[in-house]
Amino acid sequence: MNKKFSTLLCAGLLVSAFTLNAQTPAQAQHIDALTSISGVGAAAVPYFESATPKGMFQLKANDKVLIVENDKYKLVAPSDLTDVESSLWCISITETESQGKNPIFDFINKKTGAILAFDTETSNVGSSFGGWAFSSTWTKSSYEKDPTKGGLRPEKELFTYIDSDYAYILFGEGDEVKAKKVMASDAEDKTGDAQDALKFTVWNAGTYVLSANEINAYLKNNKDVLNFHLDANADVNPFSASQIEAKVADGVTADGKNFVYVVKKDEKDKKTYLKVDTAANGVGIEFLKFGWSDTNVEKYADALTVTGDADDISQQHKFLFTYRPSADSLFIQVKEARVRDTQKPTAERGYWKDATKVKYGSNYHDIYCDGKQAADANSDADQLFVKLQNYTVADRIVTIGTKAINTQISFGINGCVASNNKTSLDEGLYIIKNDKGQVLAAPIHLNDNNAANKAQWITLDEQDPMHMPAYQWVVTKVYTADKAKATSPVKFVNREFPELYANSVQLTLNEDGDIIGTAVGTTIDKVLNKATFTRITDKNILGDKKLGYRYIPTDSLLVNKYVFNYLNPFTDSYWMANGADKDSVNYVKETASRYMLEEGSTAGYGYGYGKDKDTPEGKALARLGIARLERTNYVVKTVDGAKSLVEAYGEKYSMGVNNYKVTPYVVDTFFFKENNHYNAKHFYAIVESAPKWVASDGKVIYAYEVKNDKGEVVKYVDAQGQDVSVSNYKWAGAIIQSVSAEFDKATHKVGTADDGKSAVLKVQILNETRTSAFTVEADKTPLYRRFNNAVIGEKADDAADSLIFVEKIRQEYLMDEWNPNLTSETVDYAGIWNRDKAKGKLVFNIDTAWVNRGKGYIKPQYLISVDRQDQDLNIVTHPCTEAGPHIKPDGTPTTDPYECVHATHKTLGFTYGKYLVSFGDSAMINDMEAPYMDIKGGYTRVGFVRAIKVGDSLVVLTNGFEKVEPAKIDTAEIFANYKATKCERFIVDLTGDNHKNVTWSFRYVNPLEAAKAYIEGGEGEGVNNEFLFESNIYEKTGYKSTNATVAGVSTDGKATKGFQEAQSGSIAPEYAAWLKMQNGCLVLTRGDSKFDAAKTGSDGALIFNAVRPTEKDDMVTSNDEVSVEGVSVVATNGAVTIQGAAGKSVVITNILGKVVAETILTSDNATIAVPAGIVAVAVDGEEAVKVVVK
Repeated sequence: MNKKFSTLLCAGLLVSAFTLNAQTPAQAQHIDALTSISGVGAAAVPYFESATPKGMFQLKANDKVLIVENDKYKLVAPSDLTDVESSLWCISITETESQGKNPIFDFINKKTGAILAFDTETSNVGSSFGGWAFSSTWTKSSYEKDPTKGGLRPEKELFTYIDSDYAYILFGEGDEVKAKKVMASDAEDKTGDAQDALKFTVWNAGTYVLSANEINAYLKNNKDVLNFHLDANADVNPFSASQIEAKVADGVTADGKNFVYVVKKDEKDKKTYLKVDTAANGVGIEFLKFGWSDTNVEKYADALTVTGDADDISQQHKFLFTYRPSADSLFIQVKEARVRDTQKPTAERGYWKDATKVKYGSNYHDIYCDGKQAADANSDADQLFVKLQNYTVADRIVTIGTKAINTQISFGINGCVASNNKTSLDEGLYIIKNDKGQVLAAPIHLNDNNAANKAQWITLDEQDPMHMPAYQWVVTKVYTADKAKATSPVKFVNREFPELYANSVQLTLNEDGDIIGTAVGTTIDKVLNKATFTRITDKNILGDKKLGYRYIPTDSLLVNKYVFNYLNPFTDSYWMANGADKDSVNYVKETASRYMLEEGSTAGYGYGYGKDKDTPEGKALARLGIARLERTNYVVKTVDGAKSLVEAYGEKYSMGVNNYKVTPYVVDTFFFKENNHYNAKHFYAIVESAPKWVASDGKVIYAYEVKNDKGEVVKYVDAQGQDVSVSNYKWAGAIIQSVSAEFDKATHKVGTADDGKSAVLKVQILNETRTSAFTVEADKTPLYRRFNNAVIGEKADDAADSLIFVEKIRQEYLMDEWNPNLTSETVDYAGIWNRDKAKGKLVFNIDTAWVNRGKGYIKPQYLISVDRQDQDLNIVTHPCTEAGPHIKPDGTPTTDPYECVHATHKTLGFTYGKYLVSFGDSAMINDMEAPYMDIKGGYTRVGFVRAIKVGDSLVVLTNGFEKVEPAKIDTAEIFANYKATKCERFIVDLTGDNHKNVTWSFRYVNPLEAAKAYIEGGEGEGVNNEFLFESNIYEKTGYKSTNATVAGVSTDGKATKGFQEAQSGSIAPEYAAWLKMQNGCLVLTRGDSKFDAAKTGSDGALIFNAVRPTEKDDMVTSNDEVSVEGVSVVATNGAVTIQGAAGKSVVITNILGKVVAETILTSDNATIAVPAGIVAVAVDGEEAVKVVVK
């Protein structure tokens, strides 16, 4: 840069007349160009008087200063500095006996608050390795002893230890300063790889003329005012009493270093300018006042215009700000002022317009020069300083005059961290709100996964941001060094859409303690005035990888059907529903349709997706305990699985695709994205998802699977149904593709117009502002009768019960088949006839098989039995009959014969009876012949088989065991025999949501009315509680079956043995086997029997109700106060019955404490013979209870 020096030197004056730790001053000079005043008069600092020296300094190497710019360390010539703050460093020194016994220097950057530190061998600002070996001496005493060896030594390398063997030392590369890893010994000796390291010297920063931008930046950090030590108290100081702002003057740019205007910051148009007025305080010595020129007022409209007239005061509005940052020392001079001769009497001083103009002059004046220039006789810059003046002994005013030593002006800078209003946030996951209560969010209609993203302030409307990742922000600190954390800028990244971010947001506090800031990024630009930041600490929210999108476990999809409740301002009773009859279009109606959901694919998304654990995002997730998000898409299907929800004609949705045949439609998959939260229910936007595939060259296609009737993928098509190949592409997950405003390009979502009682579901583009929302909830309508209604005398704890079943139309009763024309010598059928024909045999035992486990609460499965002859369900200990002494199994002696090794135990007990079953599996094995069908290839019959229930298994007796007296049955022998003869199929596992041919469920004909009747206690009193006897399904989906589509399970839709695991049709199938009458025989409907028809009686399925027995009815069993699935103890004549404790040990003792029975229960219905009297029953895991046995 071309610098011209004036020959006029300020002899005897020193540029460093202000002292900073007794640094050596240099001579002051005049410099022609104000724009050249950048670091003029800077000098090396010879020593420090304290380990924490006051002020701020520059680190120079090769005549350049070290700065922080864009998170990198750089060297810049002082004259090229555009931001002085970035070159200023606070210094602290720690004496230590380690690390070569050198003192440790820490350097804190004024601009960023970052400690000089590195993480790697780059120029990037780091945090891991700081604390520098620099000058081995630094004190004033060492300098005074020997200035050549003591004090703060110049031209020294900076290095910091990585470990005992290695160190980082600083090198220059271009304009960047980088850390280089060298041997610690080389760093200490300045040899080897360290010998060309940068050599630094600590300097004071010199003097700078400030630009308007720099002035405003300093003011911003000091609440937009200046600090005056012992400020004016007799008048108003415009520099400290008002929030001010610098504005360019003389056509100089905002970065230009020159005179500026001073305006009021809070004024909208900034048209009121500060000036040195043509008025004065006092009647003797005149002290010039300050005033304001409002150029909006006609009187001052031309106040800034240079006219050259006598009245021209335009130059009295211009001020020069000269700053010495190392000491935060500011000097302000006006460009021109008018001064009257105060030696004359007041009356002779004349008009102000005629007063002498004192001018700054055309050249820069060092603040310690006399201010005169030979080229301009009226120049006297030294007379134009803003200063404090004693007006009286106690009063001070602000005026213009010779620089006074008692006038100290500053920006309020005191060190590198403490004296400003910067603040920061702890790292974490946050909800951000503005002062209006609005939430900063990425709303659904403005954001997709293809970089179309925008953040907005959102007014919450029945929404909970805790459940919505798009309304959450991951906040991390830019600087993590301990000394910089408190004021570190922070980075905001949206949790769902990481393309929305602001890299470095410096938050500040206003005078009321409110947080102020501006989040600026490529896709976000929001002012954070008075923002509140709520950190999410709930580990369930932080750790939920499914948060924000509805996820349904696979096993739930198999057995549940789903309903969609529509959120609207009118009623809670609007639901997604199918059209009537042949209308395939979907609507919102007052009656819900039930749907099956088919799981699609699961893919990650959001913050940290695709990032390794060692990336900044990966580390942040681990450090903050935040889960990586993932979401699953679904196909919405009819309950029979036959049709899928797709886009149809007229921009409507309909159930339009059969068995994955994509012509003319593509099967649509949907995300259920949380949009609202109301009455403790989650409501979701139903958004179409796009299957993304990416080639190695980055090319993207969207390819949809096409499956055959077996669910196998046979090809791929695009959104228009055209075939595409994915052979050269890699699956990249399902995404939300586009928020385009063009219908054909945009991602679509399910919407409705709310224009009637049956509003159609419309295909809306994603960027439609209004978003319809639905629950996605399992259908909780009671689909099946459960016999636990205490209101009508049933067992509330699902205990075993006794019931009579009566048919609706002819009022006939379920019973043993008595008609000899309908019986068989080998099979005991169930029958149906009038009450008189039963001969008292009307009552059936009802036991829970699968109720309080799995999805049994939705579809309870029961065992129905008669002729119960339960055996002792225990292992009774018989005492040793030999004379003592007795020996325990562990070899120790005992006097108790019950403890002796020769004591014997009774065999395993069981429940015994004739159980009502479907003969479907027997019919399939016997070529669809009678007696298991009514006629060959006809209908499957139902009847009774002798069986025992052991634990969770029903063992059908065969191989001659059906003829054995119950008391003589040995279960161990049965199991061994069945295994040897490969008859394990007769051991039926009762667990699981899959239906079995030995269990029965009672399907409500009118579920909604049944729910009401249950509450009101109307069971058995009308049509509201009627049900079908439901047996097994023929197809996995519970759909129509007339062919053997499932090998080994169903034969021509006439007989079925069911499935080993739960299927999508296991609960509430559309087509299944229900009890019906066929030519007088009680049989099961075929695979083409539809529930909607069966419940009306149109295809012969029988509709029943349950009636409680009276005293006149034959009570087959009586198990009052006993719960099968809950542990209970009941005393009976000569025995104790224990329910619900299968697998547990029980010990029964008499009143003297003697053990009378001890066993491990193998059944949930165990009866143990015990002596009469008071006994204590102790079941494993339960407290002992006392009962009285008669």
